[in-house]
Amino acid sequence: MKETIRTIKTFICFYVTLPLFVLALLLSGLSVSGYQKAEAAPSVNKENKASEIINKSTSPITSEISQNSGYAIVKRDLSKDYNILNSTDEKIDEEELLLRPLSYNYIESVPLVLVIHTHATESYTDSSQSFTTPDSEGNYGFYDNSTATRSNDTSKNMIAIGEVFSEVLSEKGIGVIQCRTLNDFDDYNNAYSNSRKMIEDYLKKFPTIKYIVDIHRDSLQSESGEKTKALASELKNCAQVMFVNGTLFDNWESNLSLALKIKEVMDKDYPSLSRPIYLRKAKYNLDLTKASLLLEVGTCANTLEEAKKGAKLSAECFAKVIKQES
Repeated sequence: MKETIRTIKTFICFYVTLPLFVLALLLSGLSVSGYQKAEAAPSVNKENKASEIINKSTSPITSEISQNSGYAIVKRDLSKDYNILNSTDEKIDEEELLLRPLSYNYIESVPLVLVIHTHATESYTDSSQSFTTPDSEGNYGFYDNSTATRSNDTSKNMIAIGEVFSEVLSEKGIGVIQCRTLNDFDDYNNAYSNSRKMIEDYLKKFPTIKYIVDIHRDSLQSESGEKTKALASELKNCAQVMFVNGTLFDNWESNLSLALKIKEVMDKDYPSLSRPIYLRKAKYNLDLTKASLLLEVGTCANTLEEAKKGAKLSAECFAKVIKQES
């Protein structure tokens, strides 16, 4: 009798209960292999903790290109024989701006520079798609719908470029803080509002901060669809950089003066590293100090390594200016 009951229990366990359990798992949307539901995305305002969690992801979150299948990547040196591309009605006296003293003096052993990233998720083309040498048709790669233009991975996006920039400043004895918040993570359209709040919070917490550097990367596409890889002609595998300055606030000339001083050093030390300064009718949060900069490092068709080199050399020139070294 006991043996019969044991047989019945075994039958129920293996032929009734187990199949029902597996069916329940499948109906609930889970697999038997142990798939775990991803954590909810953290708020963009949870600064460092948010970045740490987001860094676990390596997939792109969006694309800036159309659904057309593929664009050739071409190499261009975008440096010019003039300093400012002026898209405003403002009259610029470059000589006077270059002769102006810096708005702030260099101070040792205090946070002096804030590096921030309004569009932190901007990223670069993988080296497998963006080449260092051209193919038989003269193209430096092929930019298509699989190319990541934005990334949550802080080792691949603008956070990585800001790290290089900040490390150089620190090595030069300049106190620097890098805000690692992905200000465009939750809502790209509100990125400038998010980064403005961040800057204001840092200025309150560290009143010695005078220089703000918002680091981005550009995106350039011709009418025919070619994507531009911006490279310095006399430097090996180095992305070109560009300052963008706005005019819709009172102290814009102070910022432009600083950008011109840095570009002058760039042109002397690393000719063709810098593209002309782009002057626009805009604000870009550059009104918060008299020494605020927006720096574009490379384009979406550059590689991460090319951009890092551009950031490194830019930081060297920036450090020379604020320390007033010849």
